[in-house]
Amino acid sequence: MNAIESTVSGWSGIEVEPHRFSAREFTLDGTEIGHLHNGRLLDIPFPKRIRDILIEEGQAEKHHIYPESGWVSYLVDGDEAIGGALWLLRVSYLYCLIGMQQRDEHAVDPVDIDAELAELDVSSELHDVFEEASG
Repeated sequence: MNAIESTVSGWSGIEVEPHRFSAREFTLDGTEIGHLHNGRLLDIPFPKRIRDILIEEGQAEKHHIYPESGWVSYLVDGDEAIGGALWLLRVSYLYCLIGMQQRDEHAVDPVDIDAELAELDVSSELHDVFEEASG
């Protein structure tokens, strides 16, 4: 198990399963928050608005196969890139949690999303998207 899988699998409610093309998929309550191919290429689904912000800020690249989708890709090309991969996955995880809260589902331990976003030091533009999604 690599460092990314080891960390993400410890988040409340996360399940890790095989994904096609030698990848490992991370899901929260049945919703994929991302998958990692061979420990090196991370793909994460986002709403296009978040995807656009992440690309504009240089946090991720357009998806390597579907560049016009909401998906992003991130190359984990060394130990120094692990932090960026975990940052992106945590953003995806928190956004998924907002959806669960909107549906009044409580499959995971409570998380203070605002505090987490502050700790992740997300941009004000990204924070605004989370705030709008929270209602």
